[in-house]
Amino acid sequence: MEIPRLNVAVVGAAIGGASVALLLARAGASVALFERVAHPRAIGAGIALAPNGLAVLRGLDLEPALRDRGRPLSSPRIVGDVGRTLLAPLLPRRGDGLDQLLVIRRSDLHRVLLEAATEHERIALHLGVEITDATADASIRARHDVDDTWRSFDLVVGADGVRSSVREHLDVGARVRGSGITYVRTLTTVTEAEGVEAWTRAGIFGSLPLPNGAYLYASSGSPALRAALAARDLDALRRAWEAAYPPAGRLLGGVARFEDLLLNEVVRVDCERFVDGRVALLGDAAHAMAPNLGQGANSALVDAAVLLGALRDADDVASALVSYDARRRPAVRWVQNQSDRLGRISERSDAAWRTLRDRLLMPALSRFAPDPSLRTYQEPLDALLDMSAPGQSSDVLR
Repeated sequence: MEIPRLNVAVVGAAIGGASVALLLARAGASVALFERVAHPRAIGAGIALAPNGLAVLRGLDLEPALRDRGRPLSSPRIVGDVGRTLLAPLLPRRGDGLDQLLVIRRSDLHRVLLEAATEHERIALHLGVEITDATADASIRARHDVDDTWRSFDLVVGADGVRSSVREHLDVGARVRGSGITYVRTLTTVTEAEGVEAWTRAGIFGSLPLPNGAYLYASSGSPALRAALAARDLDALRRAWEAAYPPAGRLLGGVARFEDLLLNEVVRVDCERFVDGRVALLGDAAHAMAPNLGQGANSALVDAAVLLGALRDADDVASALVSYDARRRPAVRWVQNQSDRLGRISERSDAAWRTLRDRLLMPALSRFAPDPSLRTYQEPLDALLDMSAPGQSSDVLR
């Protein structure tokens, strides 16, 4: 397909939307990027970019700018509440920078992507524009102030998140489920992040290093934690975590106000199809998942690369989207399911289960389980580099 002939609308200018807009524009498409927020800012505190997400960002030539703002993490670990290593996830052995995580403030990642999109001559950025309807023939209705107009495109990409307005107008068999689990995320000025995720009797507590601080995330499994969150009491939250996992108290000491905490319920989105006609869903709009494998935003970046590869290799948009759906849906469904399973293993707080898990189950998993990294990353890293590089063929999709 001749991508320079395509006129594409991308709805949602967060990580997935901005990335797919950049990939398509660099391949020659004309892209209208719509964002309902007039002054967008990233929500989520921090993010750990995995090798698959980094491969796509490398293809976009954004990796150097991101590394200037982030901190690499070469040996992430999951530990018990007394510090014993339960699992050390395997990273690729490459020696090219795609053998580590890159921890970065989500606002920095979003800023780099949005600035690149703003500067690209083939991307028209429309801020403060709400998409109120979408049809399978790649038409969308856009509302700006009092105007409400229909526009037609060759392809529409819905990258507008868990509560996607594009998805709700498509025939994709969507199911949205809340988990009842709330996560707390924040940034702290304390610089002694441990680079580990601790599975404690109160839930999960993670601390990842950033330049001049740390990214913290935690679940809220204990009654004391839930009470502190309900009361919006930062001191009570700090004390509850310190009692369950002492390093958490020190790390939370760098948080100034309760308002600096971001609270999110874990939501899962399942779709029977990621496409309807000439409309494709991407990222959380298609497959929101639990955070336990750290693959939410990384999977959206993989979506963007695979979509571009499918368009390069197909004769028309409709057949490209069929290929995209067939490749992405089973791969990301496996990651969603594994994230759910890992969440159930990590969140149970009864003492007998934790002893069994920490002393028997996790050591056995570390010793005998096959390396899950390929399935977690969903695509070979070299294939992602190929799909994301400008002007490359994507025969790997065939």
